[in-house]
Amino acid sequence: MMRGLVAAALTAVLCCSAKAADATGMVTILEGDALVYRGTGRLHAAEGLRLAPGDLIETGTSTFVQVELGEQAVVQFGPSTRAWIGGGAAGAKQKQERWLYVMEGWTKVTGAKAQAAAYELRTRPFWMSSPSGSVVVFKVVPAEAALFVERGETRLAEHQASGAPVAVALRQGDYYLRKAGARGAVNPGGMQGFVSDMPRGFRDSLPLRLDRFRDVDLKPKDAPAFAYADVEVWLKAEPWIRRPLMQRWRAKAREPAFRAALIENLSFHPEWDPILFPEKYLPKDKDKEPRRAAPAAHGAASAAAASSPTR
Repeated sequence: MMRGLVAAALTAVLCCSAKAADATGMVTILEGDALVYRGTGRLHAAEGLRLAPGDLIETGTSTFVQVELGEQAVVQFGPSTRAWIGGGAAGAKQKQERWLYVMEGWTKVTGAKAQAAAYELRTRPFWMSSPSGSVVVFKVVPAEAALFVERGETRLAEHQASGAPVAVALRQGDYYLRKAGARGAVNPGGMQGFVSDMPRGFRDSLPLRLDRFRDVDLKPKDAPAFAYADVEVWLKAEPWIRRPLMQRWRAKAREPAFRAALIENLSFHPEWDPILFPEKYLPKDKDKEPRRAAPAAHGAASAAAASSPTR
């Protein structure tokens, strides 16, 4: 069965020009099956597919995908990998954000030719930079995260349960391993297992193929609608991930099965409560509040005045 992978949420508007393809990324090599989640639906991935803002892509258990992001930046995904390629629009005083979040699985990233186009690599255990010319391979699973610097240098910020992240400098040839619930270590041994498990496509120097698809207007094929179980790991991820996905998928709350699963797991994603039960968040109607009873003394005086004869 398919497991899941990639979210491509990029900042440029999708169009069919080569410039748009460079800005948003494109699938240029696909071996095996992969799905692209787009809005509240999903598509079958294919070579030449331009990735639109908000896309989520999923690979199968024996799939290899190469995505070219422009400026010769390349990300490759192995089997059973989930990730999100995203960023934020540049503001008047802020530079554009470019990041790749990997939920789980195998990923290889080659840094962009221009440092201005570099991506920040994000996982649950750590965040790190992808300097120009660098090449890193990493694997993330619930029990551990492992990373190898194939070329160049980089620095990661190791997230802690409490307190500020811890900076770790890595050079070419370094192997980083972090077990769940523990601090990471550099060159701790055990790298042979990491190398032997590495996807075959990661071992080869594959060509860039973006030019081949510049003028291709691919019409993706629709895939079956997704259920709660297909995106459960994203719905139960960190809050900064869950909130934008909630806005994207809020229409799914109208589907009986999806809604029932949301309610059953509401403690993992409480931000869905206003969508599931909007009546709880309606402003109180003051006109429907019961009127206060008149004070007893005032009521007695009124009755006396009504019974007294008029002059």
